[in-house]
Parts: sequence; structure tokens; C-alpha cells
Amino acid sequence: MISILRAWAALLLVATGLTSIAIAENWPGWRGPARTGVTSETGVATTWSATENILWKAPLPGTGTANPVVWDERVFLTASDGQDQGELHVFCFDRDTGRERWHRRLWGTAPTLFYPKSGMASPSPVTDGKHLWVAFGTGDIFCFDMDGGLVWQRALSDEYGVFENRFGASSSPLLFEDLLIHQCDHYGASYVIAINKSTGANIWKADRPDVWLSWSSPQLVPSGERFELVISGSEKLDGYDPRTGKLLWTVRGLARECVPTPVLADGLVISVSGPNGAHFGVRPGGMGDVTESRVAWRNDRGTSFVPSGIAVGDRYYVADDKGIASCFEAATGKVLWRKRLGGRFTASPVAAAGRLYFTDETGSTLVVDAMAPDYQELARNEIGEDVYASAAISQGRFFLRTSKSLVCVGTK
Repeated sequence: MISILRAWAALLLVATGLTSIAIAENWPGWRGPARTGVTSETGVATTWSATENILWKAPLPGTGTANPVVWDERVFLTASDGQDQGELHVFCFDRDTGRERWHRRLWGTAPTLFYPKSGMASPSPVTDGKHLWVAFGTGDIFCFDMDGGLVWQRALSDEYGVFENRFGASSSPLLFEDLLIHQCDHYGASYVIAINKSTGANIWKADRPDVWLSWSSPQLVPSGERFELVISGSEKLDGYDPRTGKLLWTVRGLARECVPTPVLADGLVISVSGPNGAHFGVRPGGMGDVTESRVAWRNDRGTSFVPSGIAVGDRYYVADDKGIASCFEAATGKVLWRKRLGGRFTASPVAAAGRLYFTDETGSTLVVDAMAPDYQELARNEIGEDVYASAAISQGRFFLRTSKSLVCVGTK
């Protein structure tokens, strides 16, 4: 089972142009290596406080829920502030000291509806170690070199219409071969677009006329001889050919509002939507409407509205917005345990070395043993600041974006 997951991760690394070093050391985009929230890093701290095991802390302006992105000695992060959250920021910090290496201040072309917790900086950046791509809720996409030089920019709101989501646009782009792929589902004309990552030119654009709402991010799934681009949208899950934008398959039955990113677990794509939605375990590789033929299991219990799930080994975990965590058997959807964690959750969990890290909105991070047969709490750590963004793990450090700061946690 674990060997299958490793094979999938290796295929994803080839597709994104990363190396085996990247999966061990870097956190290149939304939910880290392979967009699963899981890293092979070891030596990550399990206990800390507002002062204990804090290596450095850097103040941040405005708001944002983008997770930190780490490549070698650089940590990247975005934020937005100002009237209508139209002032956009891209930061690069030194990984070891927290020193600001560079800061680019930008202005959005079309500020849209936004949620006070997130502003325009909900999408997480993505990097391949040579360039950094940043998307904002304004519909603007920027490409920088690693030293902050602007390579190209696009204003999708000017080209295809202003994004209209009642919580703001939050989908994080992904890299596939030479493409930057971005999901743009909203009340207006929804679409998914693939852009040449070097030039910013369109390679393909697939309109989604029957989708009107989503805050989810796309997932890349190896399936036999091909890759599939899996996208969670209002009332359905779609699989596309990432090279051409051709629609391959559809699973119907999701809730109207989709926020979590699909997860890869035990050969299945697991998607959850809510509120009052369901988990779906879907076998990739189908064609057409595969609702009846490719859905391995469905479970209506323990669904989350905002946090994404996470898979470790042969188990799938999710904490809902009200703080109730569930552990499922990934292959069958059987509930193995449920536990009230306390607090409310917006951030998605991350995992390293067989440990799960759940961070609630008060900044309390609960560390759970993912290898134990039943629920086993290892630590509960208070940072003293509100947290709505998902964490990042890289090179033995735990990076936490609070409402005020970027915090680097590690053992000295």
C-alpha cells in the first residue's frame, strides 16, 4: 500500500519537474509535495509554545490564508491589505533567520468579493526552484524569478470577467510539465486554464458552463499511462487531460459548495464537499459519467466544509470546521474512530514522520500519532495568535502563518 503511494508520488515529481530531493526537503506549493499535505521530512518538532522552539518570527501586513512555500533557503508568502484588499504583497524570507530577502508590492486589477479572514491572498504560490508563480483573488497571476524579478503577469479578470465568489477566489494553481494550471470556478463564466509557465501564454482553456461555484484547488493524479487533472466543483467531480483540457470523466453527487482539495489515498481519489455533503472514494481512469461505475465508496459522516483531508498510510483523516476529527479506512470509507478536538478549523492538516498536525483558528496545534490503531494525542501547542492558513513543513522546520506573523518552529 505504502509502495503504491510512493510510486504515485514519484510520478507526480516527474510531471512537475521536481526531484526526489524536493519531496524530502522542500514545500513547493499548496499542501506541499504532491499536494497531499504529507512530507517525508523527519525531525520536525512536536512541542512548542509562543516562545519555546520558536526559531524566528516575521511580521506580516494585511491578511491571507495562502500557505508558506519553501524552496531551499527561501520562504515565500503572499498577503493583501488596503481598501477592498486590492494592495497585494509577495514576500521572500530567509529560511534560517527570517530576514526579509525581498518584498514586491503590487496592485490588483479587479478586487472582488472576499472573506475577512482571507482577503485576496488565499491561493498559495507555487515554485519549481527557478521561478515563483503567484495567483491572487483579484484574478491576477504573476511570475517572478527567485530574486523577485517580474517575468510576466496576467489579469484574468480583465480577460474573462471578474471573479464572483462570496468568500473570494481561493484555488491554488499547480505545475504540470511546462504548464501552470489554474481553476477559476465562480458565479460568472467558470473555466480552468493552462498557461505556459515560461511565457504566460494560453495553452488551453476549458469552459465549465455547468459549474457556478468552488473554492477547491485542482489535483494531479497518475492513472496508468496517463495523468488526470481532478477538479472538485459544484455538485460534481471532473477529470481532465492536463495536456489538452479534454474532459475525461465526471462523478456527480457532491454538495453545491466545494472547498477541500481532493486527496490521493490507496489508489483512490477521495473528495469531500459540504456542508452536509459526502466523502467519495473514486477510482481514476474512467471515461464519461462514472458515478455508478468508478465510485468505490461513499460516506456521509464526518464531512468538512473548509479543511481538506489527508491520507497517511492506508488511512484517511479529516477534521471538520467544528473540530470533530474522523479517521477512515481509505480503501473502504469505513469510520475507524471519531474524536472531538475542540476549537474551530479553517486550516488543513499536514503530516510528517507518522504524525498529524491539526491547527485550529486560535492557533492551537494538536499533534496526533497517525501510526497508532486508535486516536492517540501526542501534544497540544499554543502559539498565541489566530491561524486560518495551512502550515508548511520543510527541512526539519514547521512554518505557521498566523493572523499577524510568519512563525518558524524548530528545535534549536
